[in-house]
Amino acid sequence: MDIIEAIVNRSSIRGFKSDPIPRNVLEELLQTCLWAPSTWNMQPWEFAVLGGEVMEEVKARLEKKTRMGADIDPDIPEPELFNPYLQRQIDLMTSIDTHQFPPGTSMVDKKRAEYLLKGSRFYDAPNAIIIYTEKALCPSAIFDAGIITQTIALAALAYGLGTCIMARVLFWPDILKKLLRIPESKLIVIGIAIGYPDPQALVNSVSRAREPLDTFARWHGI
Repeated sequence: MDIIEAIVNRSSIRGFKSDPIPRNVLEELLQTCLWAPSTWNMQPWEFAVLGGEVMEEVKARLEKKTRMGADIDPDIPEPELFNPYLQRQIDLMTSIDTHQFPPGTSMVDKKRAEYLLKGSRFYDAPNAIIIYTEKALCPSAIFDAGIITQTIALAALAYGLGTCIMARVLFWPDILKKLLRIPESKLIVIGIAIGYPDPQALVNSVSRAREPLDTFARWHGI
């Protein structure tokens, strides 16, 4: 797969096989991604790579918070969305919902609740990567973290892996900082669920939509 194919074909995977990713594969993937650009080559990113018992403990604690309906307090506050951004979010959620639960599906409310909990468990991915940086380097370090996040998502395709870039799993950063021994001086930027896609998961075949280029591009002198 060349780079253009990877950009066009990458999608958010929300259904994974249970098979864990071998450590050497994750190491090779991240080693390659270290070539991502950053401001003044500062390379401000740090990774907590999760698997095994630690991954299961993180999942359990996040799911418990979700069940409780606990107030969220992420390091990067969630924005108050307005149109057209709000409508794009609604359209995505509606597409996922109707694809998974077509008319005639039984116990839809229960299944929607289960799907919400699954999201707090990294969609049951066997592994995850938490990306964090020094608070003192922000906001530019957040931009750099975004660059390497996309680099990881694209490079993962070369290993037959799927990813889902997730803010939901960062709603309670104290859980991650305590379990993973991340200092308070760090800002947790994003989480990435990563694993082998489950071809049987309906949610992985949800159609994607993009606005036309003219929605975003303004041409000057061209």
